[in-house]
Amino acid sequence: MTKSMSRKNQNKNKRSKKSLSKQILLYGSLLFITFLVVGALIFAYFASTAPAFSMEKLKDPVPSRVFDQNDELVTTIYQGVEREYINIEDTPEMVTDAVLAVEDNRFYEHGAIDFKRLASAVVSNLTKGFGSQGASTITQQVVKRAFLTEEKTIKRKAQEAYLSYRLEQEYSKDDILEMYLNKIYYSDGIYGVRTASIYYFDKELEDLNLKEAAYLAGLPNLPNVYNLYIDKEAGNNRANRVLELMLHHGRITEAEYNEAVNIDLADNLVSRTEEERASDKPNDPEYASYINMVKQQLAQSDELRNTDVSELLASGIDIYTNMDKDAQEYLQGVVDNRDYFYNDKFKSDDFNIASTIIDTETGALRAISGGRDYREVLKENLAITQHNVGSTMKPILAYGPAIENLDWRTDQTIKDEKEYTPKEFSANIYNYDNQNHGTVTIRESLRRSFNIPAVKTFEEVQEEAGKNAPEKFAEGLGLDYAKKQDGNYTLTFNDVLGGYESRFSPLQMAQAYAAFGNGGTFNEAGSVRYIIDSEDERIDFDYESHQAMDDSTAFMITDMLKGTFEPWGSADYIKIPGLNIAGKTGTTSYSNETVDEYNLPDNSAKDAWIIGYTPEYTVSIWTGFTQTKKDGETSFVGSDEHITPQWLFRDIMTKISSFNGQDFEMPSSVERVNGNELAKQGQYEIFNLGQGNVNTQTNTWNTQNSQNNQYNQNQNQNQNNSNTNNTDETEKSEENTESESESESNNNSGSTNTEDNSTDTEATEEEEPETETETDNSNNSGTDNNGGSSTDNSSDESNTDNSGSDTESNSGE
Repeated sequence: MTKSMSRKNQNKNKRSKKSLSKQILLYGSLLFITFLVVGALIFAYFASTAPAFSMEKLKDPVPSRVFDQNDELVTTIYQGVEREYINIEDTPEMVTDAVLAVEDNRFYEHGAIDFKRLASAVVSNLTKGFGSQGASTITQQVVKRAFLTEEKTIKRKAQEAYLSYRLEQEYSKDDILEMYLNKIYYSDGIYGVRTASIYYFDKELEDLNLKEAAYLAGLPNLPNVYNLYIDKEAGNNRANRVLELMLHHGRITEAEYNEAVNIDLADNLVSRTEEERASDKPNDPEYASYINMVKQQLAQSDELRNTDVSELLASGIDIYTNMDKDAQEYLQGVVDNRDYFYNDKFKSDDFNIASTIIDTETGALRAISGGRDYREVLKENLAITQHNVGSTMKPILAYGPAIENLDWRTDQTIKDEKEYTPKEFSANIYNYDNQNHGTVTIRESLRRSFNIPAVKTFEEVQEEAGKNAPEKFAEGLGLDYAKKQDGNYTLTFNDVLGGYESRFSPLQMAQAYAAFGNGGTFNEAGSVRYIIDSEDERIDFDYESHQAMDDSTAFMITDMLKGTFEPWGSADYIKIPGLNIAGKTGTTSYSNETVDEYNLPDNSAKDAWIIGYTPEYTVSIWTGFTQTKKDGETSFVGSDEHITPQWLFRDIMTKISSFNGQDFEMPSSVERVNGNELAKQGQYEIFNLGQGNVNTQTNTWNTQNSQNNQYNQNQNQNQNNSNTNNTDETEKSEENTESESESESNNNSGSTNTEDNSTDTEATEEEEPETETETDNSNNSGTDNNGGSSTDNSSDESNTDNSGSDTESNSGE
């Protein structure tokens, strides 16, 4: 009985196990079928959203279109040079063998997708890491380049598989390989294997040797890495890898391999300079600088990360920009017009101009000029090239931080001196006129661009608010000194005067000054609003925006910078009635060594700036010379030439402005004191900088009368001199012209900078020591109104030279 029951239980357990197995198998099958159905539905959905199958896109790249701020078409971008088409029957077998060996050896054996290679790639990626092996067939690569983006998503892969299947249904393998050979990118704007063969080796395909054919086959994998003009070793190594694959797949013999691997590709490489390398050729050169900015911002954008911009532009995208078409055309036109200038030196090839126009409120890039007759690749975009900026740094490193951190008023006073030794420095600096102006307000100091008060302000900020306070203020405006000299740079007084590492581009300076006119909000200048890609998807672009300073600081600096265009201001000669303008001028001069070597006049300058803004627009203009020649032939000599960019500024701002009467709005955080002076709300104190006691009830100094008497004596003396020597308004402006040659101690900051591609002596002086001692006690940094140099005999200690000094003019031509 017991044995019988035991057997029954065993049979029952066996049946239960079989039943459980069947259930698992059943449910597993249902789950698998469900997975397949859901996968098929998802695939079908993704396939249904794939771009339309286009014959035109399969054959040739589609040019991209560029639209302005009003969504009107302004130009078209054609990628690369003119193509040399090749039919598959005319393509040498050696070339197709090389391509197949490295890209898709079983191309003629599988369908649209190589499932065997796909399985191998999956295993390799699981065992050796993601990306260790790819599985895209030549068909898939043609589809990707013709219709899709570089995005790595399931949706894009599904669309690629669907379109690849369609392509193989409608075209033969030979047709598809022909498309690939004519469509693939080979760096330097080159598309198509025949075009590449002529470009790199000046040969038709049938004349290539085996190593050259292997190189062209392997180049498209990473075209800008394996480009022989960029890295010959990398290019040779890539060709050798292709030869190994050809040998492995039996497409060449070992003897052919051994012969080819020892060939140096450089032997037959066409010699090309950077300027001679292929480039995009815009139909409309007046837009070339702006298109260059568009391409750079496309390449740098987070929205298009890991996207090849060259291929993107060849896919027929529509680019909607912030360009003001009329402003762009006018700006580039006036920059290109050599007859605009009266002086032959400004008509020469040694002289150049760069300018940027942005919307003060939004930061939108309205227009940009990278230089005279600017062309991509052939010429550097000087609007994004860094130059020493001269006195334009004073509001950013001195007065702005003082108002922001120390709550200074616009009538805060500083004791000026004829000469001053900055802290932690052993030589003297001077004002542009080599004079002591007594006790002056920061408003007057900024208007007339005095050096010593600016340096004293900078030092006071560092002492009271912290050593890094000026640097942090500049960083908030997009001017990052932390990136200078690999992060090992220490800000000094010389940077306040625009020397040393105070090198920034016209675009950067426009962004910084626009924040003063926009309530303290910094906006990165943006050229692209959005694009419509080849799949008709809209991609919007975002740009950096943040509050860089208090609105009170921005308004107070702006109110003071209006003085630049008022009598005795450094741009007082240019008048634009009907516009409320604020701004700053700046120039840089040469080192003593350069002055001596080239016999330059003492009042010579190398670069001249003006940055100005209204509530509508911010305009920055840099002018300078690419090389130094004897006797001031390529220098701004005297005040008449120092103000060169101011005429451009006047005409550009007049052309683009609406003259709507708009002024900068005073925020509630600011109040007027002592007439038209400004203070932060509730700030009644003028701080004692060793000049007397402060009476906070009356907002005056107890020693104010004596100080004001000294200040008024200086003003009256200057005015009397002006009235005596001049008979009309033009002569008055010429007589009162002041050359603001900032006495700095570095012998390099007057140079344009090494990034200007200049080959003159100045470029090499950038790396020399920043300070030097003189034994003759002569001072070249402070030039008087007549352009003569001043001397200092009061001390045995050497004076600073005029390198990096900021030479500005205060009046007319």
